[in-house]
Formats: sequence, structure tokens, C-alpha cells
Amino acid sequence: MIQKGEILSTFERAITAFSRPMDPDYEEGDQQVDALKLEPFIDSFLSGLGLDRAYTMLVINPKWSPSLPSYAYRVGFSEYELKLLSQQGHMPELQAGHPGALWGPEPQPPQFGGWARQSGWPTSIKKFKVSDLQQQSSSWAKSAATYLSELEDFRRRVIKYLGPRTKGGAALARAATLLQHNGHNSDLAQLVAASIQLPPEHLHNPRFKATHPLEDCPTPLWVSQSRWMLVDLTARRTDWGPALGGSGVVVHTTLPDISYAFGTAEEKRAEKRLAKSGEPQEVELKDKLSTMRNQRLAQVANQQQHARAMAAQASAHLVHGVAPGEVPSDQVGQVDPDGRPIHQGLTDDQQWELDRQHQEATLQAELNVYEEFATVHCLGRIDPPAVCAEAQDAVLDLKHSLGVLAKSSGNKMRLHPEHHWDIFGLETDSTESEAAYSTAKDVFFSELSNILSRGLRHVIAPPSATWHHRGYLHDTASPFAHKVHFSVYNIQDTSRQLGPWREKGVHFDIEAFKQQITRLAMPHQAFSFSSMSLNLLDDPALAAAFAVSLRTSFLQVPHAVADPIENEALYLDSRELALRLKQRFRMDDSSRRTVSADPHAVLEVPVFVFELDRDVAVLIDEHYNARALEDMVLVVQNAANQDEHPTGMMCDGVLLQRPLSPLKHALSAVLQHLGGVLPPHLGYHLHRKVVQHDWLWSVGAHPLSWTSWGGRYSQIHIDALHRSYLLDAIDSSVDLVNDGITLLQEQLPHVKTYKKLSSMRGDLQQLLQLFAQVVNTWRAMVAHAALLEYHAAAEVISTSEALARAFYRQCHKVMDDLTPHKCAARTPGLPPLLLAAIYGTSASAGLAVAVVLVYPLFKRKSKVV
Repeated sequence: MIQKGEILSTFERAITAFSRPMDPDYEEGDQQVDALKLEPFIDSFLSGLGLDRAYTMLVINPKWSPSLPSYAYRVGFSEYELKLLSQQGHMPELQAGHPGALWGPEPQPPQFGGWARQSGWPTSIKKFKVSDLQQQSSSWAKSAATYLSELEDFRRRVIKYLGPRTKGGAALARAATLLQHNGHNSDLAQLVAASIQLPPEHLHNPRFKATHPLEDCPTPLWVSQSRWMLVDLTARRTDWGPALGGSGVVVHTTLPDISYAFGTAEEKRAEKRLAKSGEPQEVELKDKLSTMRNQRLAQVANQQQHARAMAAQASAHLVHGVAPGEVPSDQVGQVDPDGRPIHQGLTDDQQWELDRQHQEATLQAELNVYEEFATVHCLGRIDPPAVCAEAQDAVLDLKHSLGVLAKSSGNKMRLHPEHHWDIFGLETDSTESEAAYSTAKDVFFSELSNILSRGLRHVIAPPSATWHHRGYLHDTASPFAHKVHFSVYNIQDTSRQLGPWREKGVHFDIEAFKQQITRLAMPHQAFSFSSMSLNLLDDPALAAAFAVSLRTSFLQVPHAVADPIENEALYLDSRELALRLKQRFRMDDSSRRTVSADPHAVLEVPVFVFELDRDVAVLIDEHYNARALEDMVLVVQNAANQDEHPTGMMCDGVLLQRPLSPLKHALSAVLQHLGGVLPPHLGYHLHRKVVQHDWLWSVGAHPLSWTSWGGRYSQIHIDALHRSYLLDAIDSSVDLVNDGITLLQEQLPHVKTYKKLSSMRGDLQQLLQLFAQVVNTWRAMVAHAALLEYHAAAEVISTSEALARAFYRQCHKVMDDLTPHKCAARTPGLPPLLLAAIYGTSASAGLAVAVVLVYPLFKRKSKVV
């Protein structure tokens, strides 16, 4: 249990603070919430509750009026913002090396130490556990409010330093902060810097979009870089998935719609309000509120007009030499389209700033009116007047408008009081509306549970791909190894000359590849790398392997405005290519693991990267840039433009580009090779026993997502890899234990084997001890995994398998000792007279059968003669 009102209000303020308009020319249009700033904010929230060492699924439903612009989550910048940044690239604040200390360091979310875990959520595993975290949540809300205030002040300083602008202030401030504080350490900062240096016409180049895919798909769900997942029921619903349709495509009805689910109940409540609004007291209160509002707005307008006139006189005194109190002759009788006098002594920047101040004062005055009215007529009342609900809806719009204005303003603004506006009373429901709400809740929670269940199956505990490995009784991914060596073969194809409209592709970033792969290692696990460059022109065997594996097919390519087009496509057969590569490099299964007493000593992972300079794109198995096989990883990089080999995926009606760099796909393939971790859009149907697609949770800035260009592993996927190691090791040891028990089942209890078993008491006790030890080892591994201590559980992998092998050998020893005794204790042979009688009877029966069958033949021959 938490302080829901404070937490939800804090999240609403954070969404407003982290959002920017997708189109800088239209600030009131659709908003994009910067997920890079949202993630540390939610990390701070979970850390404050002591949930940072567990998997968390957040479901939020911020209060959002239908009249307000919709929002969604993404990383990076929109295409409209990129054009603005390219046009403003000459600004010194957007250049590398500019001193960002002019506006100070950017505030960071509050951090909480180990005391939060001790006083927060308990670590004991209990189903449907409920904990009282109201004190922790209230403490975090206060710290978060301070952080958001500091962040708003920081953004105002940056915007003020950049200068007053009519559009794009939020995008320019974000880009300047990103470049100066992160430098070129982050992928996003590097891409922003590269886009600013190029002229604007390059933004229309398909190759630029494929090389710098800054525009992600805005989604209402998010998978973080840590261990939490977010479902925002208020965010804008976007369609994403295969452009040609199919199962698992996400549409606007996939997520539960709050307004639709509770529409009937809201109509019942609105009917009750309408019936009350005709009462004389309701009419009187509504007129009173309207009168208060009009009077207050008139006072604000007069004050702002006076302030504008005083500013114009001061400016005219400085510019035109007019005495104080006099109006310049060129300003007499001139008004703007809104009927306000035009003060030509003011500059455009001054006019813009005065308009901002007037808008702020107007919004603050309206909020003050509603606050005063609600405090007198609504606060603490059960079933308050209907005008209180109307005032509450109006306050929601005003709060958002004031937040947007504060975000784009260069001056500090006085925001609304921090009482969360719980001053409008408690509205009761009628019997009909209460029944409608009960039914709507049942339907809504059933739909929501489906969304969360799909998140558990596809993200937190994803299915695994398996292959058959020598020495294992069941199919697994690559088993755990203490040392993993990656051999990267960079194979280039320069045999063909590119056309004049082509350029070479982006080289495979081996350093970024190493940096991310190293994050997959456990604390006591060592990863090493080696690289080798080859060319098909210099290696005939390698060129032959490539040529033999090349295939041709016809694929339906989606089109943005027309029907799908069927194009000829080139692709590599992964199985054929792998077979040829193993022959060329003399690879077999034994070479992947060093001969040692420990089967988990060293694992060799060959990674073949084909950099192809061709006019036509070449993929792997028709659709992929990288593929994971049981003994290698294949990667293909093309120089062709992205529009010639599209992904076939769409988001919000727009086709998604395929990056020229296959780094993102290579990272996903390596993760699948090591632990069999599949992308979140793949699953397994238990009843139909087929692979199924579900694109709902293919979100987040990580390599396994199709809606983002992110190239950094999420901690959830790293945990999935480590968990796969443990489960494979437990399965292997369980197979050995089960085989030993199967051997023992062949020996049935018998009185004649009891003496031998009594003499083998020591061996049997040792057998039981080994069984108890291996079971305790399994329990220890599961206990460590439940606490997400996979490194501690991995240290017991060799021990569990060694105990399982010892148990299996002991079962063999027991059976070998019992088998000779069983043969010697057999019953002695039958007496000789009995054997003679049996043989004589058998011979007589055989002679009688022969006579019966042969005698009729002789009788027929005699008749013929």
C-alpha cells in the first residue's frame, strides 16, 4: 500500500516535465515523453520502496483530460526535431566542447541506499504479499517533488540562455544538455552530433535515416534497462507490428480503454449530475462561480495591460526619448487583432515575454478562483454539488496548461499549491451506476491481467531456443562456461564495384559489440575476444562457400501508400553457409570446448560478419541481418539503401527503417546463442505446439525490440541468460539422477536379495547422502536465483553436476553388486526323469502331427494309379 494520491500526482508532473512536442511548430500537438529521463526517475521510485532487487510491473493511469494532447514514450528525437536541430546547427551551444557549465549541472533523481530495502518491501517469497509502504512512498514523493522543481528551474535556465524562441525551445534545450553533459559517451549523443553536422537535405536521404535512426516508435508500454515494465493506460495507443498483418499485431484496441470500459458507468454518473444541475441551489452556485471567474480575469487583464503600458513607456523613454507618462505619437490608436493596444516601443522578444506573463497570470487566477470556491463549497462534503465536478475537470486542464507554459518559459513561475487538489469532495454513486462500475471493473481487470500475463511470458520469463549438444541427454542452449572466447571473423566482399548512387555501409562497430557482450558475463566469468579480417577475393574456399549458400526468392515488400510489391530478393541459407564455414575453418563440436576435466571450462563462439559492397541487399534466411545457430553466429552488413530491404514492420502507419549497421541484430543473436533467449515477440503455444507471435511487449530501447534502435541490453534479458544457465544445469543433473533411479527400479524387492542389501548398508547410505546433497544443491541454486543472485548460483553448477554423476555411478555400483547374487540364487535345474518325460511327450506329439499331415498325400496318389 502506498500514498496513491501523492504518487500519481508526482507521476503526472513528471510526465509533463519529461515531455516535448513531436512537432516543434505545434506545441499543443502530440507529446513524446523522453524515456531516457523517465527510467532513472522510476528507478528512484522503486529504490525508495525497496523494490530495486525485484521484477516490477507498473500500471499507471494519470488523470488526463480528453482535451489535452496525447503522449507516448520513446527515446531520441522526432523527424521534425531533427530538421530543427539541423537548421540551428550553427548555434554554439550545440557544438562539441561548448562549456555547459554556464547553466550548471543537470539535476538527478533522488537516490536511496540500502535502508530503503530494509524498511521497504520484504525479500521473503510470499504469494499475494501486501506491505504498508505509505511512509516510504510519501518520503519519496517529497524528494521527487524537489527534484522536479530543480529540473524545471534547470530547463528554464537553459532556455533562457539559448534565448527566447517561438518554437523548438524544449528540443534545443534537450539537445544542448545531452551534448554538453554526456559528450559523445552515449549513442544518442553521437547520433545527435552527426545529424547536426550534416545539411538539412540529408534528412530526406534514405541512407541517412537508416544510418541515424533517431526516431523511435512512440508506445504506451515500456521495458526499462533495469528490472521494471510500464503500462500507461492513459498514453496514446499506437499500432505496431508486421505491415502485412498476422497474429499478434498491436492495434488501438489491444490495450484496455478506460473511457470505453467505464463509459456506461460514467454516463450514469453524468445523468445524476445533470438531474442535480437543474436545482435552484446548483444554478446559484454555478452563477456565483462564473461571476468570481469573470471578475478575477478582468482584474488580471487590467493589471497586465498596465504592466504592458509601463514596459512600453520605459522602452520608449530609452529608444525614442519620450518623457515618462507620455505615449509616443506612432502608437496612438493602434491595436492588435485581439483588441489590445500595440506598443511599438517593445521588441518582439519583449512582446513574447509579456504575452507569456499574461497567460501565466490568467491561468494562476483561474486556479485561485476554483481553489477558493472548492474550499468553501466542496471540501469535505459527501455528494457535493455538481458544479464541484465541473470545477475539478477545469482544474485538470489548467494545471496541464500551466505546466506546459512553465516548461517552455525562461522565467521561474509560481505553480499551483502542493495539496494535490483533493478539495472537491467525495461523489457518491447511485445503485445503477454502482452496478455498472462493478461490471466494468471485472471486465477491465480481466483485460489488464491478460496484458500483464503476456509481459511475464514474453519479457520476464521468455521462452528459450534449444539445440542438441554432445554429452547432454536433452536439448539446451550453449551450456555455461567459465571462459567464453568470441572469435570475430570480419569477411569483406569487394569483388563488385558499387554504382554511382551507392555508398559503402557503416563498418561493424567491434568495440561497441565487445562493450555490450562483456555485460553478459557473470562476476566470475571471463569473456575474451579475437578478430580476423578476410576477403572473398583472397580466399577461394570462402568465396565458394558464400556463392553456394546464396539463394533467390520473391518477397512481398510493403508500400507506404500502395499495395505490397513482390520483389526479387537475395539471401543466404544459414544451414548451408554454416556447413561450408565449418569445412573451411575445420570446426566441429569438440573444438568449441577445450578438452578438460571440467566440461564448463571454455566455450568458443565464432562470429562471422559479412560486409558486402553490393548494389542489392543480401539477408540471412530471407528476413534477418543476423542469425544464431548452435555452433556459430552469422551477421550480414549491406551497403544498399534501407528502402531496398525494409523490415516489413510498421508503427503508427509508418514503415520502420532497417539500420544499415547490423550491430543491434548481432547483439540479439549472440544472446540467443549463449542462453537461447528469444526476442519478446516470439512465444510458444502450449496447446497447438507451434511458435506464435505477439508484438505487444516488443518495446523499449534494447536490441531485442523492433520499435526502437536501442543497442544496450536490458537487465531483464541479462537475467534471462543467467537463469537459462541455471535451468540447463539443473535439467542436466536431474536427467542423471532420474537415470540412476530408473536403474534402481529394475531391481524389485525380494526376500532373497535382502541379505545382500544388508551387507551393502554402507553403499546404500552413501547413495542416500549423495541424493540429499544434490537436492540441497538444487534448492540452494533456486534460492539464489529467487534473490537474483545468479553469480552465486552459477558457482554451484559444477558441484551439482558432479554430485549427480556421483549419484549415477553409485546406482550402477549397487546394481552391479546385486546382479551376480541374483543369478547365483536362481532355482536349480529339473530332475532327469522329469526332463525325459517332457522330451518323450514332445516327440510323440510331433510324430502324430506328421502322420496326420503326410498320410492323406499318399492316399491321393494311390487313387490316381
